Amino acid sequence: MKIYIGNYIEVLQSFHEICEVDLVVSEKRNVDERIVTYCRNQNIQLMLAESAEDLHSKLKPLDSADLCIVASFGLLLKSEFIRKTDLIVNIHPGSLMNSRGRHPLPFAIKKGLPFMSLTAHLIEDEKIDNGPVVAEWNIPIDYSGTYEENDRRLRSILPFITAYILKQYINNNIYTASIDLSKAKYNLRLTADELGEMMQAKDLKKYNIT
Repeated sequence: MKIYIGNYIEVLQSFHEICEVDLVVSEKRNVDERIVTYCRNQNIQLMLAESAEDLHSKLKPLDSADLCIVASFGLLLKSEFIRKTDLIVNIHPGSLMNSRGRHPLPFAIKKGLPFMSLTAHLIEDEKIDNGPVVAEWNIPIDYSGTYEENDRRLRSILPFITAYILKQYINNNIYTASIDLSKAKYNLRLTADELGEMMQAKDLKKYNIT
């Protein structure tokens, strides 16, 4: 069984075109309607989880899974599901070294970092944004542009990173590298006001420290 858990339509489309997804799980409170439509058109089972407990109850009846890709999902996967899934890869829209936790792109911008990142890493336990790294892509942040423009550039790479993961999976040869995350702290969530100010700004120059 192939499972996609998340809210990035770009990942779902690439995943399904290459490996045929059997089940999609998204958060009910913010599911992308494009995912709902895609699942309906492609006859893919869709589950909408309301909470971590609801997610656990929905996944509990599954006997096993071959592959699960996670991207843009805020609920924690439980050990029971992790143990019965052969391979789980999370695509995190940030660097594990400096943008762990929620709002990784806004935090990269707020910190004035030169790059925004996509990191693919294995999920082997319940720790958040942790595990051996499969791949990482760094893209320069355009501080003269808007948040939406930078987010769109970052998301444009999602089909490529998904295909890269799946090529390794199909060839039964996943390359990983462990990194020391002991000093990589989790970022606290930005406030609604902080996010609103960033996302409505005409440009991001005020955050650029270089």
